Amino acid sequence: MIYTIKPDSSANNITLSRRGDTSTVIDTAKVHPLGTGSDTISFIPSDVNSYNAAPTGSELAPTSPAAPGAAPLTNTGGSSFPTVTGADLVTLRSHNLLIPVQGVTADKLVDSFDDLRGGTRHHEALDIMSPRGTPVLSADAGQVLKLHNSVAGGLSIYVADTSQRYIMLYAHLDRYRPGLAAGLPVKKGELLGYVGFTGNANPAAPHLHFAIARSDNMKDWWKGTPLNPFLVWRGK
Repeated sequence: MIYTIKPDSSANNITLSRRGDTSTVIDTAKVHPLGTGSDTISFIPSDVNSYNAAPTGSELAPTSPAAPGAAPLTNTGGSSFPTVTGADLVTLRSHNLLIPVQGVTADKLVDSFDDLRGGTRHHEALDIMSPRGTPVLSADAGQVLKLHNSVAGGLSIYVADTSQRYIMLYAHLDRYRPGLAAGLPVKKGELLGYVGFTGNANPAAPHLHFAIARSDNMKDWWKGTPLNPFLVWRGK
């Protein structure tokens, strides 16, 4: 089902992915098995600097503009896969992804994918709240694509899964695990770093900003089609 505005939160709809004013949503009141008939929409790249709008809640406005060419916190644009479908969600669930913050269980997760930041920008990620210094673990096996430090995301890690189709972003880290570097393979559950509030995160609310994007070009580690991580563990 395609919406041109954010779906009514009181309805039986959960956003799977979003681009601009259109969303792919799961209508839990309808019989649409994931991956076998769910409607999809085209994914249109947004402004790569949109994360630098003044956010609210767990994220603060950056103190200075992003450096030219800096990667955005969310994975936006450029994927050769222009849609995210229910089949992608089925695939990710089959990987039995680990919740990437040690000690956090699925019942503690809150869907923030469609939340607004700065009044206009959609979050397109999952904020997993936890005390500073809590271990951040790799949600899946794969390969580190990039260690990145930006005004918005702070210390961040981009990791490709073993299929080279999904990119997972871990942001606002306090620090990296010693010895971590681009190109290294990682196992599911392997230590990547520690929860923090680097970038524009609120020091009073340390958390992991966790995003998943679909892409077929791992060289463009900052690009892809955002998919709602909440649905991997808590969706219908």
